[in-house]
This record gives sequence, structure tokens and C-alpha cells, in this order.
Amino acid sequence: MRRKSSRSSPQPEVMHLPWRISLPEEKPPESKVLLQQSSHKLISTVPRAPKCNKYQFISNYTAQRVAGANELEAILQEKGIYNSSLCTPNVEQTDLNSSDHFLSLEIFDDWEYDTFDPAALNVWKNVEALAIFPPFTDWHQVSVLSQEPSSNSWEVKRKDTSSSHRIPRLQLYFLFEDPYKFADRIAAAEKARKTAENAIRFRFLCKHLSSGGCFAPGRTLEQSIRRRTSEEVYAIFKNLYESYHIALAVGKHLTQDSSVAIKQPTIRSMDSAKHTASPEVARSPIAYLLDCFRRKTLLCDRNVFHALRFVNQECEMVRKLPLFIVANEKPIPLEEYEKQNLAQTSKTMKYLQNSWIERSTMHLHRMLARIGDGNFNIGVSRWKIYSVMKLKRLVEQVLYRMQDALRDLLLTSTTAYVHYLVNDCSAILAIEREDSCFSWDGNLIDSPFEPKRPAVFYLTLEMGQETPYYSTDPDTFPDTLRCLMDDVLTECHFIHTIEPTLMQSLIFAENLFLSSVGLLDPLIVQRREALLEYYRKSLLPLKAYAARYTAYRELFFTNVKEFIEQIKSADKSSSEIKEDIALQIRMRENLEHTVPLYIVIGPYWINVAPLREALIRKRLELTAALLKMLTDNLRLKTADVIGCYNTINERMCEKPVSIEHIYDIRAYMEDVPELVSRLEDRMRSILYEYEILDGFLHNLPDADFQQKWNALAYPRLVLKQMVSVKEFHETEVDRFRKQQFADEAAFTASIEDINAYISKFTTLYDVSKVSEMSVEVRRLWKTLQELIDEGHIMNRRQELFEMAPISLNNLFELRTAFKAYRELWTVAADYLKLEETWIGNPLASVDLEGVRRGLQQTHDSLKDLLPLFRDQPQLLAVVEHFILVVESFRPNLDIMELLKCPYLEAIHWGQLAKEIGVKGKLSVDVGFDVFLEHGFRDHLETVRRVVVRAEQQRLEQEAHWAEEERIRQIEEDYRRARAERRQKRTEI
Repeated sequence: MRRKSSRSSPQPEVMHLPWRISLPEEKPPESKVLLQQSSHKLISTVPRAPKCNKYQFISNYTAQRVAGANELEAILQEKGIYNSSLCTPNVEQTDLNSSDHFLSLEIFDDWEYDTFDPAALNVWKNVEALAIFPPFTDWHQVSVLSQEPSSNSWEVKRKDTSSSHRIPRLQLYFLFEDPYKFADRIAAAEKARKTAENAIRFRFLCKHLSSGGCFAPGRTLEQSIRRRTSEEVYAIFKNLYESYHIALAVGKHLTQDSSVAIKQPTIRSMDSAKHTASPEVARSPIAYLLDCFRRKTLLCDRNVFHALRFVNQECEMVRKLPLFIVANEKPIPLEEYEKQNLAQTSKTMKYLQNSWIERSTMHLHRMLARIGDGNFNIGVSRWKIYSVMKLKRLVEQVLYRMQDALRDLLLTSTTAYVHYLVNDCSAILAIEREDSCFSWDGNLIDSPFEPKRPAVFYLTLEMGQETPYYSTDPDTFPDTLRCLMDDVLTECHFIHTIEPTLMQSLIFAENLFLSSVGLLDPLIVQRREALLEYYRKSLLPLKAYAARYTAYRELFFTNVKEFIEQIKSADKSSSEIKEDIALQIRMRENLEHTVPLYIVIGPYWINVAPLREALIRKRLELTAALLKMLTDNLRLKTADVIGCYNTINERMCEKPVSIEHIYDIRAYMEDVPELVSRLEDRMRSILYEYEILDGFLHNLPDADFQQKWNALAYPRLVLKQMVSVKEFHETEVDRFRKQQFADEAAFTASIEDINAYISKFTTLYDVSKVSEMSVEVRRLWKTLQELIDEGHIMNRRQELFEMAPISLNNLFELRTAFKAYRELWTVAADYLKLEETWIGNPLASVDLEGVRRGLQQTHDSLKDLLPLFRDQPQLLAVVEHFILVVESFRPNLDIMELLKCPYLEAIHWGQLAKEIGVKGKLSVDVGFDVFLEHGFRDHLETVRRVVVRAEQQRLEQEAHWAEEERIRQIEEDYRRARAERRQKRTEI
């Protein structure tokens, strides 16, 4: 919306108007000239209404607020506005004593009522509106064609004609604007015109009124002034005195006589009349100019001059204040720069908002207090008086000086701020911001974006899990730097004026601040855009440079242990490991030559040293790990060779425990020279791998170095040890030969003892001691086997000593005779244990097939023993006894089979207990011994009858269940068919 800002172009007050419209007496007619000058000047002298009463918000420019011209005229008439009041007055009218208007109404049009800016918003073009044309009788429908910005005149065309008319804005109403605001606009213009015309009439009357000296100062006052000043000063005072009292007299007369058209003006208008020069002064150009200068200048007292000088000194100090950090010895991180900048800004803003106001107020108060009462009385307590005093103009002058200093400070500071941050890198400025695929094509050391001035910000390049990144997010630079500047500009709008602190007898609003540079000021916008453009463009090469380090991400996050494990799992040879080590060394040297310690990209000084050192260190770690792995492999291989040598030595140096052992060692020693030769060949291949380590100047640990030379010296030690071992074996053979004689005698005695014991033991046949007999039989059998094995060993030794063998026939015969006796007692003992488990365990856990199989095997084994004991009646009776025991258990199988029937339920077990006469609770979980105790063997038929009944009931129950399942299936099929029929119905 188009506005006229009183802050950007301050207008002179109404009190200055007489100086602009008064004319010399020698140029009649004065009324006509006065009218012409007033018509050109009064447009800037009309006081404006507050803006808040004029604004209107239009959300829809297509809406129609009034139905037609009649409704608009009705609204205007409500405000007391008639079409005739819009007419242009006759410019030839010279009778100022009449009530007719002589000033055009559009001169007093307040543009603050405009609803939009025609240059910015094109909604007015070719729209329909209402306009009024001479003779100002009716409003007509028109179409808007064009607009003249300088005079705010509009060209419109009536619908019923083809000719166009140029009319002022007050005669044009857009259908989308508020009609009441439009009426207020016309009313405000009429009120301002009436006030101006009345003031012109009053001042014209006062100027041409002849006083005849009756309004001159009294004699006492005249003598007092002449005594203190000069004649020139008294002439000026006399002129002012007479003019002032003439105005008072005329105003009093007009108040009493209401028949005239001129009304008594306000006090402000009456006071302004004193500026009218008298005819005497007007006739003297020098006196006239002196009078004008004395009345208009503020420097009428030296204290005012010194006050302004001190204020100017304070303003000069403000112009030199630092608002931003614009110099640093070296680049710093953005966070540190922001912190320093905030500290500097806070310090400066504290001075501007407090110290500057206090010091300026102090200087003004100290100087103006010396003047005392008068035009510079700082103790004035009435607004009407203060508004016409020179003090107000002085305060305004100070205000403008302070605002000018503040503006200079902000413009200078922002210029230095942008100049410091935008360090003139032409390569960055040449980048197109739309180039989203910008890439860093050169090497990583040379920067094509070297600025003319030093870099500003410090960044550290680091490696992330996904991509490399900087210690400060580059995207935060434009917003942060813009906010630093905008925040300072915003804070500078809250610096109070000096009026409230200087004029303490008056009451001021709390929101009186110095006018500062706005955020949308063209210079600020230009600098902000230059700053943002530079840093947004600088992000492209900055990110592209970091993206080049993505190639090193895999190396950076390589786990050394996992890398070595992969090498080990690949089972590489020593030559391949050598190539890997050489590759790591070459890659490390390449990093040293291709990755820089730092690089400068526009305003950024990037520290690459930590990442570079990390990558080089990782290459060194991988190289050291590979060397260590190769060293460990060689250590293991060398240790394995030494272990083989030690095994040979240990095998040769074993202390023989028998003659067989000696012969085994001798046989092994025959192959030792060949084993040593193969180990020497292995060690020579290992020495080649040690040369790989020497080629990389890798120092072996002391233990590995010692191990290497021990492995080389071992063959000689082994061969030397063989000679000593052979000499030792000669002495050991004689010792074992003597031992063999003693062992032979002891073996013969053992055979005789076991033969006598077995002969005595076989005469025992007590069936009640089956367990003891089976244990002893097994022990004797084991002893016989051990003696036979020992006899075989003795015969092998006899053969080694070249002696006659020992006869073992007695032992073989004894074992054959004892075998049947052992079989009898072991079979009997095993069967009794089985029978115990069958009877004692719960019936449910008994395997009937296992019982049947165990009975049959035991019976067959005992049957096979009968022929062997034909000549021994006592042992034959034992065999027959156990056969009867086995046969007596067979009937229990039928009872067990019936009782394990799966169809027996609790009711059946209860029936069995009742019929047999058992008082306890029976089930398949009870041991079979319980059934034997209650005589179930005697009630076999009863048990069979109950079992048959249980099976029949189960068959009947299963048949019943099958029938129920069939019926349920039929019902389910029926329900499914009914649901399908319902789904197929289409009439529902």
C-alpha cells in the first residue's frame, strides 16, 4: 500500500505556515497571490491522523461492498458529506470574508487511506467503480483505465460514453473498499481544508490590520530592553510584541462577533502569527533576514551550541563502535565466532541503549539548565507550550543526529561485517547455484577456491559412518550469519529517545525509540543477499570436497583384527602376504602425498590433518598387523620344527621299561636321519620367509630371534644325541635280561596258585548264594585272562632275549574247564536280576516282549549246560533248579498281558478288586508283586472276563462316537449349503 512516511521526510509544522504565505505589500492583489501559494504548499502542512484509524484489510478484491451509487450517497450523507462539497472552488474568488471554499479538496487528500499500492497491485485495471464528475450531482458507473502516481489522479471512462476523464482519488470509489473508510477520507479532507482556509483568513486579517502603535510595548518595558540590548534587538522584539497582541485582539474580537466567516484559530495558529513581519522590517532586507534567522535558528545561545557539540561528539563515538567481530588473527569455528559476536554485540548494545542515552541526556541537561526559563526550559510541564518551544526543535535535531549516527553505525558495521565474511573468492562467485551436481574434479591438495583475503572460519574434516562430515554443519552458516546481522538490526530498533529522560516533567509513551535501519532497507537487503549468495555458493565446493573422502571411509572403519582374520582365512602364502604388506606401504606413501594437512575453500579453513593422520595411522596399523601376522606364522612354523626336533629327542631319550621298548626305540632311531633331513628342508623354506621380514626392515623379537637360530642348530644336536642313546641301551638290555628270569619264576608260581584255587572253588553249589558266586566267578575268569596275556608277553620277551618259550597249555585247559562253571552262575544271577525288575517295577513300564525274550534266552542257556554237568550231580541239580525257576514264572505272562489291556478303566479296576477281594486301589501303575500277593494267578478267568467286557464297551463307545460324528458332519454340511444359498440370493 502506498504511504507517505513522516519519518523519512519530516514536514514543517503549521506554525511555520505564515512565513510561506506572507507577501510584500508592493505586489497587489495579495489575496490572489496568497491563494496560489497556499494551494501549492498546504498539502505538506496538514497534520495526519493516526495510521491505526485509517488502515483497512481487504481479503477479496472481487467482493462488492455497496449495491450501487444510491447506497454510497446514503453512507456519505450519514457522515455529512454531500456531492456539492466535492466541487472545485473558483480560483478567481478573492473575498476571504465569505464562507465559500477557495482551496481544492484534493490538496488535503490523505493518501494513508489508500487500500493498495497501484504500482504493486494491478487489481484496479479495467475494474468497475463509481465516480463523480462536474457538475457533481450524481455518482456514475465507470471503468478505470490508468493512474498517475505523482498526483494520484485516475483516468476513467463512463459506460455510456467513449470519452475519458481524469479525476482525483477522492472522486473515485472502488466497489471492494470499505465505504465508511472512504467517507472518513472525504470528511478528513474537508476538515483539513476548512482549518487551512480559516487560518489563511485570520493571518491575512492580522497582517493588514493597522494598530496605530496601540499594541506597542510600554515605556518601562521599552527602557528595560533598550538598556540591556541594542536598537536592532528592540526593533525585533517590538515587532513580535505588536504582532502577538494584534493576533490576541483579533482573536478576541472574532470570538465575540460570530457574524463574520473567520473563526478564532487555535492557540497554535495564534502563536504562529507572531512570525509575520511588520512593514518596517519588511522594507529592510538585512533586518528582515536577521529577524528570520534569529527566530528560526536554534543556536541563539552558546550553551545550545556546546550541547549540540557534545551530542555530536557522542554520536561520533557511536559511529566508531564495533558492532561485529570483523578481524581475527586466525580462523575460528562458527560456534566460537557466534559466541564472540554475541558478546561484542551485547556490549555495544548495552552502550547504545544505556550509556549513549545517559551521556547525551547528561550533556543536554547540564548545558540547557544553564539557560533557564525560555525557549530551552527543560522543566516545562505543559505540552502546548513545549510544542511551540525551540527546545522541541532542538530535541528533534538531536533525535535526527542520533538517528543519523545510528544509521551510519549500522551501515558501516554491516559493510565491514559483510566485507570480512565475504573474502573475495572469484571462483565461488562464478559458481551457478543451480549446479546441484557440482563435483570436486581436481586433486585434494590444490584448492581452486583460494580467496584473496584470509579464511574466516575453522572446520575440521571428520569421517562418519555413512559419509565424511565437518565439525560444524555447513548448512548452518548462511542462516547463522544472517541471523547475527538481522538480530543486531532488530535490537537497534529498541534504543530509546532522549525526550523521556530529558523532559521529566512531561509524560511520554514507553515505546519511543530511535528510528534505525530496517531489515528491508535496500542497502541491508543487498548486503544480506550478497552474504547469503556467497555462503550458499561456497557450500557446493565445500560439500563436494568432503564427498571425495568417501573413498577413504572403508579404510577408516577397517577393523584390524577382522582384516587379519580375513587374511588368515584366505590361507595366503608368504609371497602373497609380502605383496599385501608392500601394497599397504605404497598406499600409506600415497596418502602422505595426496591428502593435505589443511585446505582453504573460500571462507573456510579446513583442518584435514586429524583425518589424514588417522588414515595414515590405519595403514601403519594394517602394515604392522600383517608383519606381526607373518612373524607369528614364522614363529609357529619354527616352533613346529623345533617341536619335531624335541619329539625326536624325547622319543630317543625315553627311558626303556622293557626289552620291547628298547627294540621300538632302536627301530625309530633308524628313521631319525631321514626325519632330520626333511626338517632341515622345511627350515630352509622358513628362512626365505624370514628374509621377507628383513626386506621390510622388521626387527624380530629377541625370543623369535633366539628360536630361529635354535632351529638351525638342532640337527647337529639330534645326531649327537643318537650316539649317547645307543650306548645307554646296551646297559639296559643286560638289566632287562636279569629281570626276565625273575618274572618267569613269578609267573609259574601264579599259575599253580590259580589252579589250586579254581579246583577248590568248583566244588561249591549253594543256590542261595547266586550273587556271591557270580561275582567270584567273574573275578577268577578275569584273572585267568590276565595270566594268559602275561604269558604271551613273557614269550615275546623270551624271543627277544633269544631264550626258549614258556608253555601255556595248563592255562588254556584250566580256562576251558572253568568256562561252563562261569556260564552257570552268571546266567542264573542275570536271570534273578531280570525277574526282580519285572516283578518290582510298575506294570505299565514292563515290556512283555522283553520278558518273554529274557525267559526264553535263559531257558535255552541253562538247557545247553545240562550235558556239560552229567558227571557232576550236584551242579546238575543246580542247573535243573534254575530251569524250574524259569518255568514257574511263565504263567505270570498271561496275567501281565491281561492286566496291561489299554481299555481297562477305573471302573474295571474297581470291579476286579471287588470280585477278587482286594481292599486297595488297583491300576496299571502298581507293581506286579502286588497282584501276586493278592493271588491274581488263581483268578485268571475273572480277569479275562473283565478285560473282555472292557473291550466290548470300548467298541460300543467308539461306534457311538462315530455316529455322533456322522450326525455332526451332516448338520455342518446342511448349514454350509444354506449359507451358500443365501449368498446366491439377489432379491435381498
